[in-house]
Amino acid sequence: MYPGHGKICLFSSPGMNGLRMRFEAGELSFREVFEVSSNARRSTKIIDLEIYYHDQVGYGQASFPPYMVENREKNLEFLSNLDISRLAYPFRFAEIHQYLDKVSPVHRPAKAAVDMALHDLAGKLTGQTVSNYLMLEPKAPLFSSFTIGIGSDEFLLRQLDKAGEFPFLKIKLGAVSDYNRHAIDLIRRHSNLPLGVDFNQGLQDRETAIRMVEWLSGKGVEYIEQPMPVASEDDYLWLKSRSPMDIIGDESIQTPQDIINKKELFHGVNIKLMKCGGIYRAHESVRLARQLGLKTMLGCMVESTCAITAAAHLGALFDRLDLDGSLNIADDPYTGMRLEHGRIIMPGGAGTGVRKAG
Repeated sequence: MYPGHGKICLFSSPGMNGLRMRFEAGELSFREVFEVSSNARRSTKIIDLEIYYHDQVGYGQASFPPYMVENREKNLEFLSNLDISRLAYPFRFAEIHQYLDKVSPVHRPAKAAVDMALHDLAGKLTGQTVSNYLMLEPKAPLFSSFTIGIGSDEFLLRQLDKAGEFPFLKIKLGAVSDYNRHAIDLIRRHSNLPLGVDFNQGLQDRETAIRMVEWLSGKGVEYIEQPMPVASEDDYLWLKSRSPMDIIGDESIQTPQDIINKKELFHGVNIKLMKCGGIYRAHESVRLARQLGLKTMLGCMVESTCAITAAAHLGALFDRLDLDGSLNIADDPYTGMRLEHGRIIMPGGAGTGVRKAG
C-alpha cells in the first residue's frame, strides 16, 4: 500500500464467516505547505485500513494532524488489540461502538477507520450507497467551502485562483492581528465571496477576540471557528454573548458528550469523523446538535478521498460542508467523491464508492 511506511497487519479468526482486517501506517504528501496558527506541514500521518468479508472489501482511513492529541502508534496498538469477531456481519453499529469504546475511550481516528470500512461493507453487501443505507439521500445539490491556509500574498492569491467558482471560502488566520487584517483585506480586494475564518485557537484572550470579531463582521465574514484555546470556556461564554456572528467550536468539540457539555459556549459545532470516531458517531453528533439548536458544519482534516468520501455521505444533515481536504493531497491513493466548482459529486456504486486509485 505505502512501501517503506509501515508493516501490514492481517487478522483472521475462524468461525467469523471470513471477516479479516488489515491496516498499515503511511503518510500523505501535500501539494503545498499547509499552515495554520499552530503549525505548518507538508504531509500528514495516516493509517489505511481494509476489512474483508468474503469477496467484498471495505476501505477506511485514520488521519493524524499535529493539533490532535491522538498518537498514531497508540492507534495502531488499539487496532492490534481488537477482537475482530466483535465486528461480525450483520453490523450492529451501536453495539460495535460500545465494544470499541470498551477497548479504549480514545483512539477515535482508528475507530473512524474501522467504522467507515464497515459502513462501506454494509453498503456493498446490501447493494446501496452509504447515504441510502442510512436513508440520507440529499434532496438538493451539496456544496463545499474552499479552505485557504496562512501564507504570503502570492500564496493567498494563488489559492484564490484555485478556488475558482467555489461558492464559499474558509480562511485560516492566527495570532498576528496585522497578518489577519492584511490577509482579509487582500482577499476582499479580489473576491466578494462569503467568508468564514478559522483561528485554530490562535487568539489568546477575549478582548483580542472581540476586537477581531467586530472588525471581521464588516468584511462579509459569516462565522468564526475556534478563535481561542479549548480551555478558555469562560471567555467563550463571554464572547458568544457579544459576537455579531456565529462562533463555531472545532477543537473543543470531539465527541457527542462534548456537544452536550459545551452547548452554551458556541452557536454551532464542526463535526469531523476523525474527532468523533466515524460515520456512526458523526450521525449521532449532528442529530444531537440539531436537537440542541446548534448550527452544524461537517468538516475534515487534510485527508485522502477515502475519508472525505465517507464523510460526504452524511452531508444532507448539515448546514455547512467543509470537505475540500483531499484537494491538497499530492498523490491521492483513492478515488471517490470529487468537487466541481464546489459542488460535491459522489462516485456512485454501492458502499462509500471509494476505490483504489490506478
